[in-house]
Amino acid sequence: MEATIAIAVIGIGVVATVGSHQAWHIQSLESEKLATGMRLAIEIRELALLLPANDPVTGTSTWGSESGEIMPTDLDDLDDLDGITFDGPIDATRTSIVGMAGWSQQVTVQSVDPFNVLQVVPDGTSEIVKLEVTVQLNGEEITRLSWIAPR
Repeated sequence: MEATIAIAVIGIGVVATVGSHQAWHIQSLESEKLATGMRLAIEIRELALLLPANDPVTGTSTWGSESGEIMPTDLDDLDDLDGITFDGPIDATRTSIVGMAGWSQQVTVQSVDPFNVLQVVPDGTSEIVKLEVTVQLNGEEITRLSWIAPR
């Protein structure tokens, strides 16, 4: 009888330990996804910091990427990022990051009122823009990062 109780107590302890380990493992995987998503969003933010506010050729006359700007290396000002999705993420140097199948970075650039950055105004009508990167893994949103920049 005592041996049966001892075996039951040890069995319950083993099951609790395994369950705890499994929960830790799941938490670790989710944490890694969130950290990777934020890293990919920050890569786009760092890229944007390197871009001039206005196009070096057309100035402020065109919103979005100009004709012929189809590769990441062609993007030469902030508003060129508007509506761009990088399937197979890139880093701040515009280089594809290998081994990240399923990840994507979607970028939105909006003109905002300089006195109320929550109010979106028509494209190109403000000296302040709000950039937002949404990072997804297999279509599931992992993280979203927004910031404002002068134009």
